[in-house]
Amino acid sequence: MNRKAIGDREGGPVTPAITRGSAAGDRPSLSARRPELDVTRAFVVAGLVVFHSAVVFAVGASWFVKDPLPVVGFTVFLVWGSLWGMPLLFVVSGMGVRYAMRARSVTGFARERLARLGVPFVSGLVLLVPPMFYLMRLSQPGFTESYWRFWLSFMNVPAIAGGLLPSGSWTSGGTAFDPAHLWFLYVLLVFSLALLPLFHYLADPRGARRVDRLAGLTGRHPLTTLAAAGVPMMVTEAVFGPDVNTGGWERLAYVFPFLYGFLIAGDPRFESALRRTRWTALAIALAATAGLLVWAAGLTTAGASLTVGAVPGWSALQGMAGWAWIVTILGFAGSLTARRRHPPADQDPRVVKPLEPRWQRVARYGNEAVLPFYLLHEPAIVAIAWIIVRWQAPVLAKYPALVVLSFTTTLAIYELAIRRYKLTRFLFGMRPYSDRPYSDR
Repeated sequence: MNRKAIGDREGGPVTPAITRGSAAGDRPSLSARRPELDVTRAFVVAGLVVFHSAVVFAVGASWFVKDPLPVVGFTVFLVWGSLWGMPLLFVVSGMGVRYAMRARSVTGFARERLARLGVPFVSGLVLLVPPMFYLMRLSQPGFTESYWRFWLSFMNVPAIAGGLLPSGSWTSGGTAFDPAHLWFLYVLLVFSLALLPLFHYLADPRGARRVDRLAGLTGRHPLTTLAAAGVPMMVTEAVFGPDVNTGGWERLAYVFPFLYGFLIAGDPRFESALRRTRWTALAIALAATAGLLVWAAGLTTAGASLTVGAVPGWSALQGMAGWAWIVTILGFAGSLTARRRHPPADQDPRVVKPLEPRWQRVARYGNEAVLPFYLLHEPAIVAIAWIIVRWQAPVLAKYPALVVLSFTTTLAIYELAIRRYKLTRFLFGMRPYSDRPYSDR
């Protein structure tokens, strides 16, 4: 989901967290490139192919294309994946903001966000979203409208403007505007600009001292502090309810994992706390998820939709489970990468310079491809699913075929039509070839 390793030249006094923090093993350089973040982000975005392909075959979930014989097992998978997938992507995006702001002024960061998020959002609305809805309408009996006439009616300016308002609905009637998966780019852009004054404050000397105190409290009481951090997500979900059009979460709830990601990237004691509480968080996540699955099973048995935003209890439990899964995933991932940061005990890093691991080379590629891949993956799934659901084959054959074909098609389009050309790189939020140093992405 563009950071530059330049130390403290523009990022403010980030060193207090290092000098008064945890043990040396918990103190990776805050100015160093963090390729594991790129791996995490690429993993989540690539996993969206697996997730959105499952929607085609799930019971109780509406989408552009649906298989005539849905399976409950896919619904269970969707309930679990929706708890942590998009919130985790916001956490990683918040961490990316922290690194990006060390290399840019406030106005420079705002310009970069508009180019990297605003331009692909508009491009996707014009080029990628209408075909998905057109295929959905083609499945309806009696629909014979040409694509051009449909496109003109879909790009309804008043409906788009209404949907982009903070309290606006993405849909308005049967032919209304819907940004589909592009809602993530828009919400991320709004959060990045709206929270920019706060981010700037947290990076200056006064804000850094407050973050230092919070990190110290988290280091001393990790479980209590991280549990308290989940309360705003629970309350927001309970008050406003989940939104099926924004990843199963109320869009305002995403502001908290986004902000937490910014804080985590600013002090290694937060990462240490995540590692120390990972097993407890896993137990809470499993228990809360089990409760949601039992609840969802009851709704499915009764023939009700999984859209249960009117039930605050479900929403609060979702908030608890989602935050617990985020802590679990980040904690285990941090434990793994912390071991990778240190050479073996019998190896002198001053003498032996290890080769760059292959996974870091993959991270370099994924960091550049992740945004175009996100833009392209859902139209590819819809187009391929429109064909696959008509196969006379069992679901256990159609689903893996959909995943493999969608992933391959998305990656091929990126390689052949996006990555190699200046115009498409601009439209899909990529930097020009002449501005691609890895340390600045």
